[in-house]
Amino acid sequence: MSNTTVIYPIVAALVKAEEIIGPQPDWQPINDTQRLFLREFFAPGRAESCSISEIESIASFTADDINRFLKARGFDIQLAPLRNDGRWKEFGVASVLDLLVKWFKPGNETTLKGLDRQVYPAIHQGIEVSSFYQSERHDYPIARLKTTSSDQVYITKLDNAPADFKLLHYTQELATSLKPISDYGGVTFPMVDLKQEVDISWLIDLATTSAQGEPVKITQALQETHLAMNEQGARAKSGVAVAVAVAAAYHVPTPELLIDGPFLIWFQRPGLSVPLFVGHLTEEHWKKPAAL
Repeated sequence: MSNTTVIYPIVAALVKAEEIIGPQPDWQPINDTQRLFLREFFAPGRAESCSISEIESIASFTADDINRFLKARGFDIQLAPLRNDGRWKEFGVASVLDLLVKWFKPGNETTLKGLDRQVYPAIHQGIEVSSFYQSERHDYPIARLKTTSSDQVYITKLDNAPADFKLLHYTQELATSLKPISDYGGVTFPMVDLKQEVDISWLIDLATTSAQGEPVKITQALQETHLAMNEQGARAKSGVAVAVAVAAAYHVPTPELLIDGPFLIWFQRPGLSVPLFVGHLTEEHWKKPAAL
């Protein structure tokens, strides 16, 4: 079963949230996945995410704004209505990565037979736009596909993939251990049309404190990822939607003084040793006057 791990839209969503709760708050993890994310990906990725022109973000106090933003960019994930119940005031954040690469030279459309003996649409790229590597950490050769930009696309077989951050770790290790080889004259790989929701519920209840000292926590976390790949190039998209709840500042109500029995009243003028008027009023005279 296919799985994807796309970190930067998650990072960008939290960075966008910080525009409302205050700059660089101290996020407090409640589980190991949150701790790993904050330490290894959020801390170094915070500044990097702001430099990625293919990421756009939005923040709003209405779910409709967030959901329209996502829908307009081809995503089906939708935030549930945001609450404002006097105890918590929620706002939403969405971040979308939309990365398009074109092969340096269009590939040739072809087919390949998978290990399941089914025939699939495929792409062939020649040696002039692909180079090949091997890694002692990996059982299969790795192809690098040249694009019209500075982005590079690597592709290799992988029988059993680890999930979530383990897949990202594996890829990082692979990328730093490549050694060139010249054993191949080209590469053929399947076309792809992927759309999947990614479970990032591990992000829920990540907490911090706003610049005003109010408790803050994440209450919804959604991600949807797309990958389309054909003979012309590849387009990777990932959208993240997050709801952030800010605790309403709790004020101890100032008590009201209730005069509900006979009362004393007086009028004092500065300079006079005796009040101008003193009265003790009982219920018989508690009535609205016709006029003053």
